[in-house]
Amino acid sequence: MATAMSLIKAYMTEQIPSDGGFIITAYFMPGSNYSIYEVTAYRNVKDIYRTGDGITFKTDGNRTHLLVEPPTYTNKHVEPVNREVGKSVPYRFNEMTTLGGGKYEKIMIPEKPLMLYSSFTILEKESDFFSYLFIPTKDVYVAIRKFMADSLYNDCNISTSVSKEAAAKLLETVKKFTIFSG
Repeated sequence: MATAMSLIKAYMTEQIPSDGGFIITAYFMPGSNYSIYEVTAYRNVKDIYRTGDGITFKTDGNRTHLLVEPPTYTNKHVEPVNREVGKSVPYRFNEMTTLGGGKYEKIMIPEKPLMLYSSFTILEKESDFFSYLFIPTKDVYVAIRKFMADSLYNDCNISTSVSKEAAAKLLETVKKFTIFSG
């Protein structure tokens, strides 16, 4: 089965493959279940370096997001793209599928991925976050789906059934990534 490695550890030990991979990053807001996940795929890296903001990849990529909105979030009416810094994702409500959780939380998943041109940065935040690197193998999609379902259940307190449904829906968008085609 495909395995995950901390992105920071992979960078420090020079184990980030230049021919491609998947990176799952999650940002958790302190004192809330409000969470943002990013799934980024890349290929043919020209350079990788660390800055004060995070790890920058000089290459093209694809990215999608998953947003967990707790029932106590007060700006539910604001489009995700227009939310305050640190709580926004680059999508509108009509571009996302919304799943309801058993505790009245909402899980929002974009229908289509974004294309990242020339470079992108995986941000390192001071608060709660993680970044894991998945190396493409035959079963990498299975590993990503399982990892996401486990994280939603353990880190966001989402029920098992909704976590699995959200992970499967996210994987549908990840499979639309074009970075590995052609």
